[in-house]
Amino acid sequence: MRCYECGAELNSSDICPKCGADVSYYKKAKLASIQFYNLGLARAEKRELTSAIESLKLAVILDRDNIDAHNLLGLVYHEVGDIVSALSEWVISNNIVKDKNIAGKYIKEVQDNPGRFEEIANSVKNYNISLKYAKEKNFDLANIQLKKVIDKNPKLLRAYELLALIYMRNKEYVRAKKLLIAVQKIDRSNPLAQKYLNEIDFRTQKKKKKEVREEEKKAVLDNKPLSGNDVIIPKSTYREPSNGAITIINVLVGVLIGAALVWFLIIPAKNRGNSEEYNSSIQQYSEKLASSNSELENLEGELKEVKADRDSLNEKIKQLSSDSGSNKLLISLIKSADLFIANDPNAAAEALIDIDVSQLPGDDAKKLYNTISGAVSLNAANSFYDQGMAAFYTGDFAKAIENLNKAYKLDKTKVDAVYNIAKSYVALQDTDNAKKFYKIITDEFKESAYVAEAQNFLDSHN
Repeated sequence: MRCYECGAELNSSDICPKCGADVSYYKKAKLASIQFYNLGLARAEKRELTSAIESLKLAVILDRDNIDAHNLLGLVYHEVGDIVSALSEWVISNNIVKDKNIAGKYIKEVQDNPGRFEEIANSVKNYNISLKYAKEKNFDLANIQLKKVIDKNPKLLRAYELLALIYMRNKEYVRAKKLLIAVQKIDRSNPLAQKYLNEIDFRTQKKKKKEVREEEKKAVLDNKPLSGNDVIIPKSTYREPSNGAITIINVLVGVLIGAALVWFLIIPAKNRGNSEEYNSSIQQYSEKLASSNSELENLEGELKEVKADRDSLNEKIKQLSSDSGSNKLLISLIKSADLFIANDPNAAAEALIDIDVSQLPGDDAKKLYNTISGAVSLNAANSFYDQGMAAFYTGDFAKAIENLNKAYKLDKTKVDAVYNIAKSYVALQDTDNAKKFYKIITDEFKESAYVAEAQNFLDSHN
């Protein structure tokens, strides 16, 4: 074990023999990290993967240089279908120690099969879409999407759990149970799967008890003896027909009456049903067409408005001679408008990134900025974030920082972008900039899941 201050080899004393630093808490943290790593390893060997993840996360929090914990955590994430988190752990490990680190082999295996990585990354993205559908109560769409996710990424346990929950909502307990048992085959200790299975058992037992009570009640009613008032003997009106001819005539009359009923009642009803179904379909298509036309008209109106505002601002700039200050902002804004009109939303959003809307001269300029920003910023932020993460996972941290910064500037709620910018700076050993972005997390995203890790980094690098 080496001193965190000077790197000297430590002995049994709680004081560094070289620089005199107090290493008592440092030693305890290191030992605790090793203990949690061993616990995580034991749980992983038993396929108690959720519990293993919890233990290994504690191990890397207590000692960020515990490369064995990073590597094993990555393997466990990979086993539950979360390849993005797995790569993140391996990249961190590989940047701590490059020589003879198996994390480099894992990263290379992913890089050598980019098609499969893209497929798995898309499955995670589609899972998030399914989760959004479920929250909006579009359960049919979520069901269809989740089946595709499981087909592409059969280890993504979150997809199994969500689909099982939808089946439980629809009272399809057999299907739900089958999915949850599949989850437990991968992760024996999965608490959510066990919770859902217990709920299914409770509901099915309750249903069986209700059915038994109803059957018992019916049996009691069926076996109840009839009293004299319950028995009614109808007076017989049957007469033996006088001959066979009358019987034949009655049969023919019955056939004719049946045919008439079919012709006058059933066929018109069937035709009326077809007609109503046809009219309903026509109405639905008309509504969709009207909606599409309305959206198209809105977009055309928005485009005309942008063009008009752009032309107005161009005239103002022509009247001025300087290209600095507010004029420079206007030039960037007009460039963004031109790109928006040319149907290049990402480039239009990028042109807006460094524009301070409060510094724009006049309401027309601010209105144009808000129109373009509202149309392109969020989608462009997601696009830059995806590009940044792709660069992050391939080890191009400078490019990752560039694109993730764009994503954060376009969408100030994107804490994931801030977190991965900080991790990229850590990978580049740029502690000052890493601290800057971890500080943003602790100051502006206090409810985020990243706060504890960010605070731990800041505390350990003061």
